Formats: sequence, structure tokens, C-alpha cells
Amino acid sequence: MNTEILRKLGLDGNEIRIYLSLLELGQTTTGPLVKKSTIPSSKIYHVLDSLISKGIVSYIIEGKVKLFRANRPAILRHLLDIREQETEKLKQELESILPSLEQEFLAEKKEYSVELLEGLRGIKTVYDISLDIAHKGDEMYTMGYPILASQLLNAYFKDYHKKIAKKGIRAKILYDYDTWFWKKREARSHAEQRYLPEGIRTPAFIHIFKEYVGVMVVTEKQKLCILIKNKEIADSYLHYFNLLWGLGKEPKP
Repeated sequence: MNTEILRKLGLDGNEIRIYLSLLELGQTTTGPLVKKSTIPSSKIYHVLDSLISKGIVSYIIEGKVKLFRANRPAILRHLLDIREQETEKLKQELESILPSLEQEFLAEKKEYSVELLEGLRGIKTVYDISLDIAHKGDEMYTMGYPILASQLLNAYFKDYHKKIAKKGIRAKILYDYDTWFWKKREARSHAEQRYLPEGIRTPAFIHIFKEYVGVMVVTEKQKLCILIKNKEIADSYLHYFNLLWGLGKEPKP
């Protein structure tokens, strides 16, 4: 039997062995249980007490003898409920400390930083950051999606644009020619979209927001992002964006 699910529900190795032994033995004293489970008699009561406290083992007393038995397996759902409650409590505790952690982060005196984020998750993190720090009326600029990035991140970007539109954030997006025509592009009320002339490709795609620039590379072998926080660099990349934007072609209605 695959016992991994029992471990995920919070039972340790000794608890699993005793619980499964009780299922097989039925109502029993500790003697047969020690033999079946191979748990030393010095530990058996401690483990049984733990299982009893979790509600999956119970006992009766006949004369002066304690007889233990496993409760119906359906009771294991109770362990899942406990895990869900603990997760919800942890989530609430995390939310309660996030504001103070954010304040400490924003109070950092450095005016610049450079980070390397790897994988598609790293690229998504950059866009998550831009969504988190941008406010209504702010504008974001993105240029040069390669086809592979558009394919791999298509579902993510659909959801991302719904979120920034809901926040009232504007966007300007400049696609590589091949990427624009890879699929039918939907109009976005919050975004202006153009594509570069055929034959012009950017070696990486770039996302500019606030004082940040994300320079992202997506190839078959490599997926990473260099995230730069520096206002002068962001302004420089925005100037570069505006030059290319002037070369961009507006999609036909």
C-alpha cells in the first residue's frame, strides 16, 4: 500500500505502521500490536496516544485490559480538515505580517538593484511584481515578444492583462512581427498594440514599469530574466522603446 497520502495527512512513520496494523488485526491489546507493527513496547503507548488524539484510533477497557482498534477510515477526512484549517491560519498570519515586511522592503535606501530570476516562474515573478506595485493611471511598456515566449506564457499573459485592466493600468505593447501573426490577437481596451516591421527582431523582450526594467530571454535552452531597478536605466530603455514604437505598425481593425 502506498502510505505517502497518510504521511501527507500528518502521520509519521510509527503512526502509519500502528494504524495499518490495527486495521489488519482489528480490536487488540498492545502485545500483538507490538509484534505486528515492530514498534518497541516502550514507544507503543506514546504513538497510540497520538493516534487517539487525532481521532483515528479508540479503545475500550474490558476488566483491566485496554483494547485498541482503528476507527473507520473515513475519519481520515478529519485530518484533511485539520490541515486545511492550519493552512488557512498560516495564510492569515502571513497576510498580517506582509504590510510590515513590505514597509521594510520599500524603506530600503538603495536606489538601484540587479536580480537574476531563472525559468518561466522567474519571468512570471517580474510581471507579478509590476502588477503589485503599479497603480491606476500608471503605464507599462513591453517590446519584442518572441514566438516561444508567447506560446509558453500565453495563458499567463491573458490572465495578467485582465488583472491590469481591472486595476486601471495602461499598457503599450510592441510585438515582433512573427509573434503578432502567430495567432489572432484580440483588442485590449487598456492597451495600445503595435508590431515591428518584418525582419526586425529584438534579441530579448523587455518590460518597463516604474523604475524597473526586466530583460527577458526565452529560448529552448534558456529562460531567465535580469530585473534592474534604477530610474535612469528605466528612462533610457523607455527612450529606446519610444524610438521603436515610432517604427511599429498599428494592426488593422
